[in-house]
Amino acid sequence: MARAARGLLAVLGLALLAGCSEEDRRAWVSILPIPSDQDSTEAADRMTGEFSIAADSSAVLLGADTLFARTRVPGRAAIVEILPSPDSTSIAFVTGADRSAVGVWSRTRQIAAEAEAYPGGGAGSLVWSPDGRYLAYRGTPAGGIPRVGVFDAVDFRSEGHPLLSWFARAGKATTPQSWIDAGRLRLLVAAGAEPEGGLAYSWELEGGTLLLEAHLTPLAQRAPPGSVLERGGVFSLDLVGDSAPETVALYRGQEGGPSALLLESRGSDFRVTASSPLVSPEGVGLEDWQQIRRGALLYQIAELGGRPTLLLDLPSSAALRAVGLFQATTNGRLEPMTVAEGETRPAVFYDGIFGDVTSQLGLVDLDDDGALEVVSAVGRASPSTLEPVLEWTVAPFRAREGRLVPAPELREPALASIQRALERD
Repeated sequence: MARAARGLLAVLGLALLAGCSEEDRRAWVSILPIPSDQDSTEAADRMTGEFSIAADSSAVLLGADTLFARTRVPGRAAIVEILPSPDSTSIAFVTGADRSAVGVWSRTRQIAAEAEAYPGGGAGSLVWSPDGRYLAYRGTPAGGIPRVGVFDAVDFRSEGHPLLSWFARAGKATTPQSWIDAGRLRLLVAAGAEPEGGLAYSWELEGGTLLLEAHLTPLAQRAPPGSVLERGGVFSLDLVGDSAPETVALYRGQEGGPSALLLESRGSDFRVTASSPLVSPEGVGLEDWQQIRRGALLYQIAELGGRPTLLLDLPSSAALRAVGLFQATTNGRLEPMTVAEGETRPAVFYDGIFGDVTSQLGLVDLDDDGALEVVSAVGRASPSTLEPVLEWTVAPFRAREGRLVPAPELREPALASIQRALERD
């Protein structure tokens, strides 16, 4: 075995041995003998090579020798960074000469997964949670904005949050800073695309909350009595355009209706305003709130009419998802946009499939003016064809000052947009 390969394996062995039990340490030593004269600093500088995973996930090959080798190992990708978990049950790695992908190999399961890929971009800043369950990292798509990613090594899947996608679209870089504890990650949200400095946020992976750290205590102190917080229902972003983030808490009120709390920073003080319920039960086809079992859930964040808008998944009587569009008002409330179509109504649209009817809600720039339009589309099975073909009707709207105004002149571009989406599928 060549000297460089021996050095690489030795460093890998040292890193992994540090977190092993005594029983595991003996097993590692049996396949990775550590030379006593090894210069670990010099070897760390040479930590590059070929990292491969067998087709049946039963072996990993690093350089010219094998680690957990049980069968042949096809396929290769250059590894440029590697980090074992604190409990030694997993190994995180960055591959590609351009650092274009983050992967995780599970020692206990003998399987591997790609957490996320960034073709033409780059990844790094790997950091494990203290219990070894979560891997945080930063990745940058080609020409995109740096953003935080998290991989769950127990459920073996990537974790996401609508707020992180919004930060990327808004041109704000996010960076993992440190783990507050085993399940809470502190991340920095920068003011722009450069991942330097920024405001500290706390992301609680189990409950899905992602909010400004400075709002943790005041929000807890002002929680409405008897409220039931929704999973992932607490998040912070600038909703009023003053560059200071507000925090939204989605919960079920005492009467059972979907409600929200909006917390605003006011110098050293805070203003907290409740919107309960967010819409009337009639607005989502219900007689009252007694029959529902949940409140509102965050579905997406978008900019409509020049203002951040929350798309909330509301409980309803229909089998389809009811999506309401909400914006913050100057009085501190979270209120639905209205649709000026015949009589004014809350902007609630349905999304999903029910029987032979497909209902879709779309946010598309139909006229290439840089602003998104709202499209409500309904597809019904055509009775005149043998093949299952949907005939679509569309209702496009422009967003203006908290209202959605019908835009019938955009029906043809809306139908063309639906057709392009169907062709991609």
